[in-house]
Amino acid sequence: MRFPRATHLVIVCRRGVEKPMEVLRRVLERLELTLNETKTKIVNTFEGKFDFLGFSIGMNISRRTGKRYAHVQPSKKSLKAIKDRVTVLTKRERTLVPLDRIVGEVNVTTRGWVGYFHFKNCSDAMKHVRAHVEQRLRTHLCKRHKIRDRKAGFIKFDNRALYEKYGLYKVPTTAGWTRAHALR
Repeated sequence: MRFPRATHLVIVCRRGVEKPMEVLRRVLERLELTLNETKTKIVNTFEGKFDFLGFSIGMNISRRTGKRYAHVQPSKKSLKAIKDRVTVLTKRERTLVPLDRIVGEVNVTTRGWVGYFHFKNCSDAMKHVRAHVEQRLRTHLCKRHKIRDRKAGFIKFDNRALYEKYGLYKVPTTAGWTRAHALR
């Protein structure tokens, strides 16, 4: 069986990239694949970050231990995409759509996104997404119920109401997978 190409691959090296790249080329050659040299990037993660499959990956220094660690979080592009999608689902023009359908669509969208990105150092990103989802649904409810005052809308549609009364999915704001999970 022949595969036309390999698409996504990351190789992490402590020192020197020449030898690992040569091994990669040989393995790909045996599989009758070729490396697209124009799309191949070499990044020193101690100096910069790179995006891969929606994640931003780089090295950071722990405030707690002072040691370096791999920092993996949703990329800016991924965050923008989920926020844009939630915004589209809660647009003013959709006030005629049944509310349970809108909340259901928002829940399916955010659950899927969280299922993919709820990993390692994602807490800040998850907080931003949660806040955006809450605010967009609150704004949608205010438009639907013709409430113009932002403060009145926040009181009427507080977070508790969003989750308990309207059934909004609560985006988790803590890391979904840590080293402790690997020890189980």
